[in-house]
Amino acid sequence: MPKLYVVATPIGNLNDLTPRMREALECADLIAAEDTRVTMKLLSHFDLKKPMVSCHRHNEDARAPQIVERMLAEDLTVALTCDAGTPGISDPGHLLVRACWEAGVPVEPVCGPSAVVTALSTSGFDAREFAFYGFLPREKKPLKDKLESIRRAGVPVFVLYESPHRVVDLVAQLAELWPECMLCVCSDLTKRFERIYRGPAPEVLAQLQANPSVDKGEYCMAVDISMLPPAESPETPKLDAATFMLSRILKGDDLDEAASAAKDAGYPRNELYRAKLKLSELFED
Repeated sequence: MPKLYVVATPIGNLNDLTPRMREALECADLIAAEDTRVTMKLLSHFDLKKPMVSCHRHNEDARAPQIVERMLAEDLTVALTCDAGTPGISDPGHLLVRACWEAGVPVEPVCGPSAVVTALSTSGFDAREFAFYGFLPREKKPLKDKLESIRRAGVPVFVLYESPHRVVDLVAQLAELWPECMLCVCSDLTKRFERIYRGPAPEVLAQLQANPSVDKGEYCMAVDISMLPPAESPETPKLDAATFMLSRILKGDDLDEAASAAKDAGYPRNELYRAKLKLSELFED
């Protein structure tokens, strides 16, 4: 019977490889890899040779049903891997997993390292309740809107990913918006040049700015906003959703940004859908 193994892989240090990861890769007839070159290095570490097929962000939509079709036709066991960490967590993989469930193919997780959990474990923050937001918007205004939305959600601790070229700008925004918040910014977790910066946002910003190599590495950060006073609830919208969104567009938002702002303002999902459709038709005309 075909089976899909969802195989978490080391986020840096190959000593984090487990016997169960190796067993899953050995049992697989085919590896569905985010990047076959990266997974090849992992297989070489185990002295394994396996056929591979790429399954990444840009081809997964078409590739997932193809892989499942092969699994059913050839009775294949497939191991799904991403470049580092757990497939489907800000990495490709969820479409293949979903396709397997929908086709009746058993899915078995092979747990392992996760940058999210690793960052939380070293932060010292109370993470009994936390949220994960992946990568936030790049532009300053959408980023500020998203951060304000996160605060209104009321979750005390959240975790983010950020690129090395934007991490200073993100921390600067946090320091400006919430100078009291605590950060734990982790760079290249488990790797040779691992660095962890922890403290109030302005202090962490200064440490990052003092590092001449700050634009190298991979970043994961935990943010503790439990000390901030509760955010004020947004006022009940007085305009209909389409009018609210149009007012945002006139201020410079595009349609998606206006819809996101309307969602944060409390408009119901079905009303947002109708408003977005109405405005799309208006602009087309």
